[in-house]
Amino acid sequence: MIRVATRMALFLGLALGGPFAFAQQQGSGGGEALRLECGGIGLEESQRMRADAPMHALTLLFATTDGAYLADVATRIDDPLAGRRVEALCGPIGQVDVAEAGRYRISARFGGVTQEHWVDLVPGGGARLALRWTE
Repeated sequence: MIRVATRMALFLGLALGGPFAFAQQQGSGGGEALRLECGGIGLEESQRMRADAPMHALTLLFATTDGAYLADVATRIDDPLAGRRVEALCGPIGQVDVAEAGRYRISARFGGVTQEHWVDLVPGGGARLALRWTE
């Protein structure tokens, strides 16, 4: 039921032109869900998300090598050992929350180019990762 409600909320947010997307999914491994909030469009939202960065396990920044911000980056966070995964179109900022410390895979695709990074995350750890593409 949670998965259906989350997908419906995400769909409605995108359909209504909401400034950010929220995705949460619990895998078959049980335990708490992974959470990915995407946004940062507009000065006010960008400032809020940057100020909140220390409260999240990971803050992602999506940009070109020239410094232009990117949106609609296909983003996936995996917790392979627990079988959890969350996906969303994200950018220019994404914030990830995890229930437990561990090694997570971050995959992001833009313009036909995929980047993959493995990061050690802890709940509320304040890690940051900038992903850049040549445009």
